[in-house]
Amino acid sequence: MENIENTVSKKSRNILVVYYSRTGVTRKVAEYITKQLGADMEEIIDMKKRTGICGFITGAFDALKRKETEISEIKKDPSNYDLVIVGSPMWTGNMTPAIRTYLNKYKTDIESMAFFATSGSPNQGKIFEEIRNLFGKELTSLMGIYSKELKDDSVFDTKLSSFIKDISQKKIVLEED
Repeated sequence: MENIENTVSKKSRNILVVYYSRTGVTRKVAEYITKQLGADMEEIIDMKKRTGICGFITGAFDALKRKETEISEIKKDPSNYDLVIVGSPMWTGNMTPAIRTYLNKYKTDIESMAFFATSGSPNQGKIFEEIRNLFGKELTSLMGIYSKELKDDSVFDTKLSSFIKDISQKKIVLEED
């Protein structure tokens, strides 16, 4: 029995990166994080058409009203992971309806979560408050990255390296538990 307990406590920690991306910006960040951490990745697909100017406007309105949407069936069960990193663009200061739907549906299955937001604004305080309230537990790490930072490779690399380092340090603590 002792050998089984030791094996279980020393098991490797699994990480899942979950994201929604309308334009590909959040996807770029998610792919970088996935590669750096050797994580699994899942794209959340919004079944509501969000392309073009009409999609942009209805998306912004739905985010502002904190509406949910229909999402495609997920392939990776978040309960199978020790850490889920969630990424969302920031629309009108809020998370996207697709990520809101995912979290409302699966938040009780998520053991530990980190969050990142991409936006056209450097002020991500509102979305961080929203994610904390929705998740209802302490988050492992938070990162906001805005469009100007995405265009500057040194700033992009520094922000993402810091986020990954923070997650990795907390991951080591989790592994020792």
